[in-house]
Amino acid sequence: MALISAVFSSLPTLLTYGALALGVAFAIHILSQLIVPKDPRQPPVVFSILPFMGNAVEFGMNPIQFLKKCQEKYGDVFTFYMVGKRVTVCLGADGNQFVFNAKQNLSSAAEAYNDMTKYVFGREVVYDAPHNIFMEQKRFIKAGLNSEHFRQHVPMIVEETTEFFKQFKKPSGLMEAYSTFGELIICTASRCLMGKEIRAALDESVAGLYYDLDQGFKPINFMFPNLPLPSYKRRDIACEKMANLYSSIIQRRKAENDNSNADLLQALMDATYKDGTSIPDKHIAGMMIAVLFGGQHTSATTSAWTMLELANQPELIAALRQEQIEKLGSLKAELTFDNLKDMPLLEAVIRETLRLHPPIFQMMRKVVADKIVYEKSGFEIPKGNFICAAPGVTQVDEKYFNEPTKYNPYRWLEKTDPVHQLEVGDDANIDYGFGAVGISSKSPFLPFGAGRHRCIGEQFGYLQLKTIVSTFIRTFDFELEKEGVPKPDYTSMVVVPEHPSNLKYTWRE
Repeated sequence: MALISAVFSSLPTLLTYGALALGVAFAIHILSQLIVPKDPRQPPVVFSILPFMGNAVEFGMNPIQFLKKCQEKYGDVFTFYMVGKRVTVCLGADGNQFVFNAKQNLSSAAEAYNDMTKYVFGREVVYDAPHNIFMEQKRFIKAGLNSEHFRQHVPMIVEETTEFFKQFKKPSGLMEAYSTFGELIICTASRCLMGKEIRAALDESVAGLYYDLDQGFKPINFMFPNLPLPSYKRRDIACEKMANLYSSIIQRRKAENDNSNADLLQALMDATYKDGTSIPDKHIAGMMIAVLFGGQHTSATTSAWTMLELANQPELIAALRQEQIEKLGSLKAELTFDNLKDMPLLEAVIRETLRLHPPIFQMMRKVVADKIVYEKSGFEIPKGNFICAAPGVTQVDEKYFNEPTKYNPYRWLEKTDPVHQLEVGDDANIDYGFGAVGISSKSPFLPFGAGRHRCIGEQFGYLQLKTIVSTFIRTFDFELEKEGVPKPDYTSMVVVPEHPSNLKYTWRE
């Protein structure tokens, strides 16, 4: 009892000292920013109030607004602090080129992301593999995403989409855009890429495992990759179970000589590394998990944003239907890989959604050399800093786009629009081991990134999105439940619409 009394009697004093220590920390943090001379060789540093946290709160609430405000005050290149990390942002087309084309011995994507991704994808794949092996793994995946397979994928996506929406009541109702298309994309991606076995198990174990893995892709996982929390444990268990599931499928296919599948899993089973060795089952499993995550997140959010933007402009829906009638003869004509390529407005709609609502608004590398020099300004960025390109900011910059915050797909069709002058530089032809990257890193429109780490699933993403959008507008009339397109939600790694983002739909037949 005496000990307890002593503790309680000293509590006010402890609180006083704690508050005093906190106040001193705040004072030192603020004064160090105001008094200590700045190094003119380094980018300007954004002022912050909170020690350690830095600008994390303001950034987390609305990162696009935060970065644009910093750009107005500090220019295209500046550094801010976020939970102990120093992040140097490089905006504009020149900033894109600097970040995406930096040499491996200067800055590293693996150092930026691997502490998070290795727990979701597994070991020895993607960023956890040596760079040359990772480039080979990208080559394998890209080879499996080819035109021959795409031709088979289109009817699969149409069938999955048609079957999925049969569960929606008639004649009308509400659907929550992001959750609806998130569920649909898992079905289409599983059917086309993951293999018939994964698709068949989707309603059983796979969906739950995918959800647990998905919880490993939150901002907290980037900041703190391995905390002793239940969600982290479930993530690790799900990764192991998914790897075992893929391994069992691979072994069954081999045992039964089942090698005629038009899916990515089969393509990886048939591939070999440059030294002639087959890809180990655990590598295949990790690559398949990575592909599922890469495709599902980006396509789910892009399809949701597309439908929300179209619902806000019904004249665009009418124009898309008219394009199908003119190109295909009717809205009942079969959709194919070849005729989907002949719909320029449909393509423009997807591009405009990706411009205004890029799923990943920023992409980072970590400086691994003693310093890296931003040649345009001469700034020296020290080792340990993260360098960040932010397509989400550059793609709404009036320097590059007319009326940049307006959703206008026709900008991609009008030959006089400045958007057609975007891609400059011959680095589009560089081959890092998986084929030419296909786009200059100096373009301000880079929703799939650029350089050696450019997303290789872009073509499949466009194909999947165009097929789903075309099928959806044939099936439903739709409008927004509430006036105006929902605001973005920045609480996850992928920028999704605020929940709920409801569409009012009516069956057309």
